[in-house]
Amino acid sequence: MSQENVELLLRGYRAFVAGDLETIAELLDPDVEWVGIGEDALLVSRDVVLGVLAERVAEGYHVTVDRASGLGDRVVASMRFSRVELDETDARPLQSRRTFLIGRYAAVVTIRDGRVVCVEEHPHLASALAAVGLEDEVT
Repeated sequence: MSQENVELLLRGYRAFVAGDLETIAELLDPDVEWVGIGEDALLVSRDVVLGVLAERVAEGYHVTVDRASGLGDRVVASMRFSRVELDETDARPLQSRRTFLIGRYAAVVTIRDGRVVCVEEHPHLASALAAVGLEDEVT
């Protein structure tokens, strides 16, 4: 089951990269639970999650999955994201004052019956692995 869940997560990732929110909608439970870093669990509708993802697609985020490890009905994922932020006061096409946003994201994603039912965000991969009882073998 864990390899199938990893494949489901990667299918969602590829859909995000392609801007295919319809496929992502099919992969999310209607009442997906979202747990932000240091927050309590929050039941949100699939539409809310799709709205946030649509904003990220429109903002031109580039996302790369570094790692996806399955453990039963959970997948530990580690990703990098980046985008260019243009200076709105600079009309030149090749701006010298643009900035680059780069970050990391880790999560434990729970999948049941072929749908994502919970996403638990973590500040880094080691924290996500510890949440499922694993240790990161990379030190």
